[in-house]
Amino acid sequence: MLRVTAGIIELDNKKLIVRRKEGKHLAGFWEFPGGKIEEGETPEACLKRELFEELGIEVSVEEFFMDNIHSYGEKTILLKSYRCKIISGDIGLKDHDKMGWLDPSEINNYKFAPADIPFVTALVNSTTFINTTYSLKSFLEVEVSVWGERLKKHILTCTGEQASYSQRKAWFDCFNILKEELSLLPQKTDPEQAKIIFEYELPRERGRRPDVLILSGNNLLILEFKGYSNENTAQIDQVKHYARDLKNYHQKSHELTIKPILVLAAAKQINKVVDGVNIVSGDLLHEVLRLHIACNFNNIREWYHCEYAPLPNLIQSAQLIFKENKFPQIKKASSAGIPETLQTLKNISIKSKENNSHHLVLISGVPGAGKTLVGIQFVYQSHNQTTQQTAVLLSGNGPLVDVLQYSLQNKNFIQSVHGFLKEYAHSTKTPSEEIFIYDEAQRAWDSEKVKQSRRTGSNSEPTDFVSIASKKDHCIIVGLIGDGQEIYLGEESGLELWAEAINNSEKQWYVHCPTKYSSYFETSALVLDDTFNLTTSLRTHQALVLQHWVETLLENDLIGLPNATKKLIEEDYPIYITRNLESSKTYLTQKYIGEEDKTYGILASSKSSILPRYGIKNDFNSTKSIHPAQYFANKSSTSYCKNLNACVTEFACQGLELDMPIVAWDKDFIYDEKWLDKLPNHKAKNSFELRKNSYRVLLTRGRDGMIIYVPEDTGLDTTYAFLKNNGCKILK
Repeated sequence: MLRVTAGIIELDNKKLIVRRKEGKHLAGFWEFPGGKIEEGETPEACLKRELFEELGIEVSVEEFFMDNIHSYGEKTILLKSYRCKIISGDIGLKDHDKMGWLDPSEINNYKFAPADIPFVTALVNSTTFINTTYSLKSFLEVEVSVWGERLKKHILTCTGEQASYSQRKAWFDCFNILKEELSLLPQKTDPEQAKIIFEYELPRERGRRPDVLILSGNNLLILEFKGYSNENTAQIDQVKHYARDLKNYHQKSHELTIKPILVLAAAKQINKVVDGVNIVSGDLLHEVLRLHIACNFNNIREWYHCEYAPLPNLIQSAQLIFKENKFPQIKKASSAGIPETLQTLKNISIKSKENNSHHLVLISGVPGAGKTLVGIQFVYQSHNQTTQQTAVLLSGNGPLVDVLQYSLQNKNFIQSVHGFLKEYAHSTKTPSEEIFIYDEAQRAWDSEKVKQSRRTGSNSEPTDFVSIASKKDHCIIVGLIGDGQEIYLGEESGLELWAEAINNSEKQWYVHCPTKYSSYFETSALVLDDTFNLTTSLRTHQALVLQHWVETLLENDLIGLPNATKKLIEEDYPIYITRNLESSKTYLTQKYIGEEDKTYGILASSKSSILPRYGIKNDFNSTKSIHPAQYFANKSSTSYCKNLNACVTEFACQGLELDMPIVAWDKDFIYDEKWLDKLPNHKAKNSFELRKNSYRVLLTRGRDGMIIYVPEDTGLDTTYAFLKNNGCKILK
């Protein structure tokens, strides 16, 4: 490992950065100046020497800042940074073609060397802390112009854009109310102790910034200011969900008492609690604050900079793996056994290559256990270790492939299983990859489904996979297995097809699987390994409670449903129901205003009946024209989900998520003392199960919550009543 230094040189609160010139490694990237530590040299001595040789300046090395280990593929470096001061000399450039003084608010204007990015982030965080954080005393003393300038710099750093006029006006309304109300607190309140943070940006949730946080003792108050005289549901949910997410994802807030407060700036004499949120007019805010502000809050810097680890969606996770070279920061991943699963896969890969052997690996898991993430990570690791592509993730979920390829801007690592089999199943060609990872392998087509398709041949998909792999000297097929997600015809046969394919192969195949699948492969060379049974969901507890509620709802479990509904309410996962589509759209646009990365949109069953009459085009011709990547990922597309003018069905949204969907209910699946499939598919082996699974998919796409829209049709009255009486709140 190469040991390298970097100097953090400051002048007027700006940091010196230099750009590597053409012909150098990482030409065109900006970095903090420094260089390689020679044998027997201390980092401090190295930095003094390098800065004199590179820039012609003498410096004093003041203090250690931080270090970072980074792999550039061909080499790994340990980069140690120190704060420095210039003693003498004028800056000249030798290995660089440009220099600049970095203001943290201008970071988006520069492309930094990857190893330097953690230093930039730390410097920005330090600056944002200074620009946003006050004690009560320092806030009461600060001039409004100084306070405003600091916030403008903070917003520029966060968004890369200037704060709008309306945003600045809202700040100053907030400033004036807080100044007045905090000055009314009892004299016993120590103004140095409680801390105030303005526009705290939730890390990795771009655009989500509570207006004001106040920390005192064991209390965290979340204040959201609105220039209205009356509250609405979207405003209440916005501040409530700030509280929920800080409690769940912010390490230093897990044990705090969190109080969400909605301040109505245009109201008078209001102080009430609605759905767990304190709603108060500006003139009575001091009455709420005095109950919670009194004690010291220690280590505000530690709180500000501590880990905030929300669960990223699949698209965000794939981007982290491929673009930022890191597995998503999911706390449960280690305890869920994902690192061990990846290591075991790596060991099998090595063995396969050494022994010229063939292996089928089956990885199962509960919904949300991270099976697809394991596949994506293993494809990336295999590529990263050899610099050649040796693995490919294949999926029969066309929309998922489409969205991931678009998001990663790469069509090689993740491909359609149907295109792969069409290319190799009945030809002399063999793929270059030696590891095939099949996502949702239990949904592989049987021979009947293949015959009905446009693909050549009549083998089942597992038979074709085994045949292709057998052409190679060594190969691994990894099947990622999920349960209860069969929504297409010809996907109902399960694991029997894989066992049959292995048994009929002329090659010797080794099967690695969890114990629960052993009965399928009794005649094979079997290696039982429960490392491949992922039993812990990486999803939030709210998502797990939602799954249970949906299960009891669709199974018509009238005994278990009240308890499932109670848990749903306790976990603060909101499910609203309405018969007014426009009110749904208004709620979503108000709730997520300014939150750029949050997504919402309309989902509906593919069995179109009455919804087109109500403005939701879920008919075949309309939905087939909606490209999934455009709907889920392309913000400039007219059919982007947040425009609320397009609809996708269970086929386009399976495996993907929205933060808060509108699930539009059609007359294909209605409730009348039990669930009824009103538009049965007579070609299906079990049409009712497919329809029920379709609604299971639709009802489990929401990360923050969902709205169920039931049109004003008498044929849906009993369905509306059943949903309303079992966990769905009327949207007001």
